Amino acid sequence: MVNNMELKNSILIVDDAKPSILYLNHLLNTDYEIYTARNAKEAIERANEHSPDLILLDIVMPDMNGYEVLAQLKKTETTKHIPIIFITGLSSHADEMKGLDLGAEDYITKPFNDVIVKLRVRNQIKIINQMRALDKRNEQQTLMMQIAQCFLSDEHIDGLFNKTLRMIGEFMKIPQVLLFKVGGDGSAITCANEWINPALNLGSRLGGKIELKGPTLSFMESLTARDELCLHSNDPVFKAKMAPYRVNFQNYIAAPVFIKGKICAVLDFSKETEAREWSDGEISLACLVASVFSGVFEREAIEHDLNTVLKLKSELTVEKQRAERSSRAKSEFLSRMSHEIRTPMNAIMGMTALAKKANDPTKRQDYLMKADAASKHLLRLIDDVLDISDMEKGIFNYTPLDFRFAAMLEKVFGEAAPLFREKHQSFIYDVDPSIPDVLISDEKHLTQVITNLLSNAGKFTGNGGMIQFKAVVLRSENEMIEIQIEVSDNGIGISEEQQQNLFIAFEQLDGGIDRQFGGAGLGLYISKNIVEMMGGEIWVESEPGKGSKFAFTFITKIKPPDAQTDSPISFKGKTALLVEDMATNRAIVMAMLEDTQIQFVCAVNGREAVELFSADPARFDVILMDINMPEMNGVEATLRIRALDAPEGASVPIIAVTANVNPGDIENYLAAGMNAHIGKPIDFDKLLQVMHSYIR
Repeated sequence: MVNNMELKNSILIVDDAKPSILYLNHLLNTDYEIYTARNAKEAIERANEHSPDLILLDIVMPDMNGYEVLAQLKKTETTKHIPIIFITGLSSHADEMKGLDLGAEDYITKPFNDVIVKLRVRNQIKIINQMRALDKRNEQQTLMMQIAQCFLSDEHIDGLFNKTLRMIGEFMKIPQVLLFKVGGDGSAITCANEWINPALNLGSRLGGKIELKGPTLSFMESLTARDELCLHSNDPVFKAKMAPYRVNFQNYIAAPVFIKGKICAVLDFSKETEAREWSDGEISLACLVASVFSGVFEREAIEHDLNTVLKLKSELTVEKQRAERSSRAKSEFLSRMSHEIRTPMNAIMGMTALAKKANDPTKRQDYLMKADAASKHLLRLIDDVLDISDMEKGIFNYTPLDFRFAAMLEKVFGEAAPLFREKHQSFIYDVDPSIPDVLISDEKHLTQVITNLLSNAGKFTGNGGMIQFKAVVLRSENEMIEIQIEVSDNGIGISEEQQQNLFIAFEQLDGGIDRQFGGAGLGLYISKNIVEMMGGEIWVESEPGKGSKFAFTFITKIKPPDAQTDSPISFKGKTALLVEDMATNRAIVMAMLEDTQIQFVCAVNGREAVELFSADPARFDVILMDINMPEMNGVEATLRIRALDAPEGASVPIIAVTANVNPGDIENYLAAGMNAHIGKPIDFDKLLQVMHSYIR
């Protein structure tokens, strides 16, 4: 079985001069898969055969010059999208303009400069990979939108399950997807729905029953919705335990589906034994689909229970009205969410399409930046939905770390500025100078509340209006301080009746205002929970037509002055062992910490990390450890490092850097011997602070 390793990008080098090919091959082959051609005919043949990610093309060649080769490549469907950089001894502006005008992405002159060649190649490859990542994200988002739309239709639920399983199987290009339902006593599962690739001519599994016994039954019964995991054959231990229950395929993902925190079904994704291991993307998609199915089963259960209550207890009219109101609120919320998700998704897809067609690097970069901004907006919306989920589960956490209050406000104001400029609004802020520079609080969630209030003020205030921000100290005692934040506007205002629903989940103002101003209806509910978690309260003062003032308080700790420093953090002379199987993620972490001057040694899985550390324990000052990796995961690697005889094995700081942010998972990481946890997407300031607290 092939490990889930990231493939190199490929480059085709075309030059009739052998020394040039040898030079470029030697310069680039460490980072890229290299193909070569000595003339135009070979170039066209190998471009069609290998579909490289980038072509370095000489202009002056004997049989056909580079301009003519470029024209031929742009005519062919399989090669027309491959970016081309001209490499030539011609150095006039006319030659460069001609090449760029014909569709080349860049121009490198001879004699070559190592740094220039590497940078220009790296920049083009970076753009290519960004566009591919956006394409993949768009495809998955489109699939999930299609699945969500399916379950909003009136079609029978079994038909919807079968249709959804087919969509998922065809998207993942796997042979079968099965839905097993758990029996009443939990001792058996039965195949209720299936999609099996018709080309395989396999028999139907519908109605097939699997009896669960002994340790397997105990293990299944122990799963809860808080686990938020997919069980898969990448784990050799789990694969061995489940082998007796498998029928056609030994390479699989088993994604639990829950109702009210208890397992009710299992989604089984299978593929051929000889195929490579499941990728992180495939496992994440399986978890996401299982989450959607959990929501469908929850809805079905709620509807069933509601109908039963209405038939048997007609006197509960008040409860029925409350249920209907909740259903309407959630339906309106789903409608708003569809709009709120589609808007940035449309921007992402549109800007990506324009970037694909753009020959001008400046325009392409502008399109990609706009797509990136829309992606961040979509990520904030997803974070809001996840926050709601955590609040309902009772696992919404407060994470105090030291941060600079003024710097945080500067960042928030900068992000709000485009909205204010677009509507020609004035923005005035007044920050109490007695507020200490460095506070110890939950910067991320505090930022979330202030951003939400400023965004609402901008949305509900007309063109040319005024937004005011004020921060004052209410009281200070020992190392604790209470601060009040106010955001005022002269916008449309809010009636007393409407104010009653402001801080309720899924609720917004009346439908006309919703359609005019948009929004998902989550921000103020989340803000209320955050403020109360930080020991404060939030309220509104408003009259229709006279604007609104939202205010909240929070209690925070002051960092002692002798512990504060303005000097930049430096890890010069220190070495970090970066354990991460994804090359892109390794590049991100190293780029983030480049200014600290820390040195990196990289491992692509836990086994390699243990070997590197065991060989020279004193070499490393900190370990940044991913969790989900092939061959050996981060938890197992941590346990083995802590068990080494060398004293450094027990003392070296190990920081988990992972997309797993469930509190239960974090507890397990700390119990395994890790010192701290950083969630992905990585917050640079938090990463820097945590590393600084452990590296001496």
